[in-house]
Amino acid sequence: MNRAILKSKTMQKFIAALALAVCVMSARKAPAADTEYLVVKYSNGSHLTIGMDDGNGDYSIRETKPAWKFSGSIGRPLSNLKTAHGTDGIGPYGEISFSWTDGAAPMSGRIRIYTKTPTVLFSETCENASETPPAPFPSFTNVPGGLHLFSYQQKTFAPPRFEASDCSTPWLLFDDSDNAMVISPASHFMVAAMSGDGHANIASGFNAALRNLPAGFSQQTILTFGRGINRTWDSWGKSLLALQGLQRPGNEADTVLKYLGYWTDNFAYYYYNYDLDKGYAGTLQALVERYRQEHIPIHYLQLDSWWYYKSFTDADGRVGKTKSPRLPEGEWNRYGGLLEYKAHPALFPNGLAAFRQTIGLPLVTHNRWIDPASPYHENYKISGVAAVDPKWWNHIADYLTSSGIITYEQDWLDRIYRYSPDFSGTAGTADAFLDDMARACIARGITMQYCMPYPCYFLQGSRYPNLTTIRVSDDGFCPPRYNDFLYVSRLAFSMGIWPWADVYRSAETNDVLLSTLSSGPVGIGDKIGAENTNNLFKAVRADGVIVKPDVPALPLDSCYMADARHEDSPLIAAAYTDHKGLKTAYVFAFNRSKSDDERVRFTPAELGFDQPVCIYDYFAEDGRCLKPGKTVAASLGANGTAFYVVAPFGKSGIAFLGDKGLFVSDGKERIASLNDKKKQLTVTVFFAPGEDSVVVHGYALRAPRVTAQSGQARLLAYSAATGYFEVAVSPDQGVAPKNVEGDAVRRATVILDTK
Repeated sequence: MNRAILKSKTMQKFIAALALAVCVMSARKAPAADTEYLVVKYSNGSHLTIGMDDGNGDYSIRETKPAWKFSGSIGRPLSNLKTAHGTDGIGPYGEISFSWTDGAAPMSGRIRIYTKTPTVLFSETCENASETPPAPFPSFTNVPGGLHLFSYQQKTFAPPRFEASDCSTPWLLFDDSDNAMVISPASHFMVAAMSGDGHANIASGFNAALRNLPAGFSQQTILTFGRGINRTWDSWGKSLLALQGLQRPGNEADTVLKYLGYWTDNFAYYYYNYDLDKGYAGTLQALVERYRQEHIPIHYLQLDSWWYYKSFTDADGRVGKTKSPRLPEGEWNRYGGLLEYKAHPALFPNGLAAFRQTIGLPLVTHNRWIDPASPYHENYKISGVAAVDPKWWNHIADYLTSSGIITYEQDWLDRIYRYSPDFSGTAGTADAFLDDMARACIARGITMQYCMPYPCYFLQGSRYPNLTTIRVSDDGFCPPRYNDFLYVSRLAFSMGIWPWADVYRSAETNDVLLSTLSSGPVGIGDKIGAENTNNLFKAVRADGVIVKPDVPALPLDSCYMADARHEDSPLIAAAYTDHKGLKTAYVFAFNRSKSDDERVRFTPAELGFDQPVCIYDYFAEDGRCLKPGKTVAASLGANGTAFYVVAPFGKSGIAFLGDKGLFVSDGKERIASLNDKKKQLTVTVFFAPGEDSVVVHGYALRAPRVTAQSGQARLLAYSAATGYFEVAVSPDQGVAPKNVEGDAVRRATVILDTK
């Protein structure tokens, strides 16, 4: 062991600098011989420790609360063992660096530990070019016992599983006391892979197909520890994004996220289907005209795979048939790969730009893999079934721009990965496909959506500021999709990408509800005349703005634990709105078993509340007060679902539930602000054009006195027995609307006084 390290001036400066931080790092000699430790003490009293043995290459990560140890070995003597400190995007850190020889190949590595968040970063570098990838680092062969494991599968839409998955996915490990750790690749996501069984061994390296790494090729792995499964997911995602220096888009970053839209995706009524008398363009034009007449405020139209030139050939080479036999044959009416990304004249005789101008709505357009028979092969570089040529992406993006397309949807990402061998076999090929797509779209102000992704696309997609949405469940949103939708939303949100449920019919109340709770898009695919406006206006304002939570609905920690133990229980997911510390939670539960008497159980404390709350059953229109540690226990009923709005009793003595008619009743698109003071709550309400009044409601310890600072307000009802109240609020009729983030709104500010 290089004992001088402990006494060096560098190490002394390192310790002194970190001692000034909130978390204190020190270096000490471990009880075992020939081991160096870097130790970080965090504000909650826990310690995180890195151990290295330069004699045999052993390394370990220890945590004290809980008492977990992960250890492995490079299996080679180490040289150039050094310590240092610095700061990167995650924050200040201490680091151990070292070198070793793998056969004849010189390697170097680093282990970095952060002082403000319990996160560790591993990295290894091939100093020379290498035909095959190096051994995984870290590769833990000593893992704490009794941990549960969760990951995402290398399958379409990255379905969840409570087992290990050998692919580029994060692994979540957790115990029955809600302690958790997330480990994942932190670079080169498209060729990286986790491996092992998650119990006896955990390794982070590369997929087996990778070859010919260049000199200086480095790979990183990130580990984040925490108390609470969802809190640890959040911390991991925040750290990984910070490491890359990325700012992710907000949940109203583009038209698809902000407004109600219409989709022609699979399971929509007009997917490869139209009125033969009107034609495809005429059918969709008639739909848009009807929606304007009926004041159904869609703001964009999605065109799925039916509109451009395709072959009969699947990505695997199998020959298919005409997609819809009842419709005329043509290059558009086929299942296979892309031949040319251009609107077929049989559908759009005047082109896509003219159609967009006729309907007066921007477009979202779909694309798939490139067919081997496509003429694009003559002029552009195609790897497998994917374009890896910036000129091709410039060509496509120019067409998008000229056609009035605001969002580009790249579908069939699973097929593209599977049938483009260099995506997994050559570092940088998949990056070229995705980087060039993003770059070309960014340059033209176009946002993107991914569809049919593997886990690696979620991680890679976090790098692109214009990737705003990602599909997280299979085609046709419906109850059998809910489980995967909610669990995969967790991965999307951790990477700062907003989850998209997929198209549904507006008569399906729970589909509309759950997609609204996703904080992502809300999009319908109804037949003309079959729209359910009552459901739609529970999700959106009269101007089509989605009233959404700040974060997506995600499974509670208790659901991870129950599923890991194979317990038969409902899935419970929660989202929230946060008005400067005054949070409102939205809780959705659904039955996943065959039992008709399934019961939902959760506590307000699980939602983050430490004060009494009102639990309001949205559909039963009934509420009750509950202390944070008490359990909500109720039957899911005949339809197998439940939906609650949970609001705390604040300083005002009021549990404010917001707009009575909306699913996300305290969403900031309706309730602009809440100011909670002792015995007084000030509420500002937004009104879209055409909205003259809304009813807000809640529970109060005594009848509130209602005063309007602007607009009008009056108390409609108060029950002394239950504390329930309703207040009608209206904007000033003589005041012109003002622009708020691109939308004309009026507002009213109301004071609810309980003195």
